[in-house]
Amino acid sequence: MVSYVVLLLILGTGAFFDAQEHRIPNGLVLWGVIIGFLLEIAGSGKPLAGLLFLLRLLIVTMVFFLLFLCRMIGAGDIKLAALICGFLGLRAGALAVGFGFLIGAIWSFIKMTVRGSLFIRFSCLFAYIRRVFQTGKLTTYYDPVQDGYDVVIPLGLCLFLGTIGSMIFVK
Repeated sequence: MVSYVVLLLILGTGAFFDAQEHRIPNGLVLWGVIIGFLLEIAGSGKPLAGLLFLLRLLIVTMVFFLLFLCRMIGAGDIKLAALICGFLGLRAGALAVGFGFLIGAIWSFIKMTVRGSLFIRFSCLFAYIRRVFQTGKLTTYYDPVQDGYDVVIPLGLCLFLGTIGSMIFVK
């Protein structure tokens, strides 16, 4: 129970920073790792449990790293997703992250539809995919200097809401 409260406090703080500043502080994530590691050991009574916590963080980071390289997801968002899976375990964490991505997809779809940019954004995505296949090189999909923050949604907030949703609706 304590670990759920700690996780939600960290995610809520990360969501706030993501919505306000388009970034998630590394210090917040570091505190999440330290506290999660210690809570995992305290909860099981075994020092190896802390290593399993860190292993879950590593696995999730590796899974999402390709999206970061393409700048389709921020590094802070990956760190929050890793913390979710670290605290909840891979199965429950994947569900929470999946809910968060679903919330983000719905939000993005609505935002693009309301602004009339749905077809433009999909055209950009398909052009990017075609360019990657033609050149064989992963390039940056999104550049905040060039594209601005108008097309961005705070995925940290979506991950926070997805985690709450998974805790409420899934037993």
